Amino acid sequence: MKSSRTSLKKKESSKIEQISTQLASLVSIHWDPEALQSEILLEDERTSDRKSVTFQQQHPSKPSADPSPFTLELRELLSCRAQQEVVIDEIDYTPRGLAPTRYGKDKYSWDQLQSRWSPDGGGGGGGGGGDDGDQDQKQTEDKAEVCSILSLDWSEAEFGKQVKSVSEPEGTKTTTTKMEEPAQAPDKVEAFDLDQEPDFSGVIDRRSPSLEKDAKTYHVKILLTETDNIILYESASHTVARDSDEAAAVLEQNAYYDNKKKNRRTAMAAAEAQTPEMLLKSRGVNTERIRRQEVASFVSNYDMYDTYNDLERHTKEIDLAEASSKIEITTYSREGMEDIDDMLNKSENFHLSSMILERLLAGNVYREKQKRFRNMYMPDPLDVDAKYLYRLETLWTYKTVETSGKAVGSASWCPANGDIVAIAYGIYRFTKFDDRSSGYVCVWSIKNPVNPERRYQFSVPVTAVAFSKKTPQLLAVGLYDGSVQIWDIMDNSQRPVGVSERKSSPGFEPIWDIEWIESDDDKDEILTASQDGTIMKYTLNIGHYLIGYTQLRLDRVECETEGIEVEKKKDGIDADRHPQALSLKIHPVRKDIYFIGTDEGCVHRCSINYSYQHSGVSRMHSGGVFGIEYSPWSPKVFLTCGGDWCIRIWIEDINEPILTLSTGFGPIQAAHWSPVNSTIIISVTQDSVQLWDLKRRMLKPASFTTFGDSTTALTVVKFTNCGRSALVGDSEGRTYICALEDMPFPPHFQYKELQSALYKNLICKPELLKLVKRCGYLGY
Repeated sequence: MKSSRTSLKKKESSKIEQISTQLASLVSIHWDPEALQSEILLEDERTSDRKSVTFQQQHPSKPSADPSPFTLELRELLSCRAQQEVVIDEIDYTPRGLAPTRYGKDKYSWDQLQSRWSPDGGGGGGGGGGDDGDQDQKQTEDKAEVCSILSLDWSEAEFGKQVKSVSEPEGTKTTTTKMEEPAQAPDKVEAFDLDQEPDFSGVIDRRSPSLEKDAKTYHVKILLTETDNIILYESASHTVARDSDEAAAVLEQNAYYDNKKKNRRTAMAAAEAQTPEMLLKSRGVNTERIRRQEVASFVSNYDMYDTYNDLERHTKEIDLAEASSKIEITTYSREGMEDIDDMLNKSENFHLSSMILERLLAGNVYREKQKRFRNMYMPDPLDVDAKYLYRLETLWTYKTVETSGKAVGSASWCPANGDIVAIAYGIYRFTKFDDRSSGYVCVWSIKNPVNPERRYQFSVPVTAVAFSKKTPQLLAVGLYDGSVQIWDIMDNSQRPVGVSERKSSPGFEPIWDIEWIESDDDKDEILTASQDGTIMKYTLNIGHYLIGYTQLRLDRVECETEGIEVEKKKDGIDADRHPQALSLKIHPVRKDIYFIGTDEGCVHRCSINYSYQHSGVSRMHSGGVFGIEYSPWSPKVFLTCGGDWCIRIWIEDINEPILTLSTGFGPIQAAHWSPVNSTIIISVTQDSVQLWDLKRRMLKPASFTTFGDSTTALTVVKFTNCGRSALVGDSEGRTYICALEDMPFPPHFQYKELQSALYKNLICKPELLKLVKRCGYLGY
């Protein structure tokens, strides 16, 4: 009986060893009955009946023959190890030898194993005959052996309720473990299935303490792999280096192509074509450092005397700008040597270097005044001692030797850069013919108040200049002989971009005003007002000449017109049937409408779309109309100034002037609205500059400012783009840049301030006030 039990135990041990080997081969572990049982870990979670096992990869064991029913059932339960192949772009990305997934449809559930191998159920392992007691003892021993294979301590009281880890070495205290988040092996990617959607039911993230007990979080597994490089765009180079291997073949092919074109007798047509872009490569070459050495030699006075006698001596006299004296400069040159003055005048680098050097030197003298022009010193609006004195403080003066004695005929600030201004030098009064033989246009910058940045010389006086708003580098120039030129101030080649042609613009009278046409297309067009009453339109073309077109030829007004009443002239016939066009202004909103002021005091309303006719005429002055200016805050309020010593403010559709400002006994040369204060106007007469404030008083100007001596007449006045400085020109070629000091602070609501000032001055004219209020809103 004892021997049979011994043989039975041997058979059971061999069968258990066989089952253990097959189980180890299924879960990809190497089972050694003598080793510490720490390869498989089971983690229990008290709050859930589900259990999961993390399998780590080991060397596969030898398969065993004749598997037992218990092994077959375990193999069926562990069928999730069979992974589906993952093929992307004909490349197999299936992970090999990975552990089974912890969550999902193909997870390993220990609930099934527990239900099959519970103490009350039957088992799959074991064999041999015997009574019922022996069979129960046999099943109990099998269950104990299975748990020992899986490194678990099994208790008969409650299978699955308490599981103790036996992976610790002997001598350590065995403790009951609680289910925590299963630890993942480092650098191990878990198995996945791309075609099957994982089952995340019942999964709770215990790592987030803010989640409630029944809240669920879903885990999405994403595998990122590196793909091959994908070329999106490639631009092949059409050029090769001259020292490369392909250079000889390319040169030969180019020479063959050139000879083939010469021999080909085909008709050539001018057409556009797309050519390959020439790609250039930058190369750097390292060279040895240039070594220098100082060498001294002795020269006696006799050697220097003989050397200077062999040289050619040239003496030049230069006039000083601020004095009537002259200085002599003596230069020496060798025979056959190029003149140094001509060489420097032709060098663009020399001109650029000298311009930068002059700016640096001028900055040492005019730095504080330049800061004031740039509005770096702003008045304090909370100053208790602020006073409104309306002062003009001169910052600097633009003047040159060439333009001395030539009157400032016109000025234009660059719309894109407020530091740059173009000034035209011509004639003002009746002058002799010899004084009308030349004219200049100087482009000044506040960075160099001493010398102009650009200087253009003409054979006749210059009467008008204007910068383009759309293309700020283009400068239109009107001349005394009726011709028009357009210059690009960025080009230092001293050649105009476009010149008017005599056959398309036959006028020979002076051009008194120029306006750029703002259109939606890409054309650069200008309007000019000539002394013979001709309005011309010029278009900048690709060629050298401007395309001229006669827009209108004015006729004298014979009948009574709208506007102010003027005493009728005596019966007679005028020598000239066409009035002189003295001023020109384009409407600020309707760009196709423009106004022309004439010497007979009338303003003609015309349209670019309707040539050879005007849509209306009004008499606004008893003398010539020298200027028309719209308010920056209202497209319907404008002012006019003329030879009848008055400035009049008008509103469109009202034939009576709203306000009339008179300075005394002198014609108003020019008048402009302030771009920062809606109630301030600046004007100029021959002897002074006036500042008007419509808000405070209109009977006389707020201030008078004189410049120079009493014999010098002032010709031009203009606000800067910022509105806190002004330009004043005189008949001697001097241009004063003045800062407006002690001025009222700009109001917040500009239009309301202008409207209230107009209403205040119309209190004594109730009928006119009703007409103004009936016009409604007059702002933009």
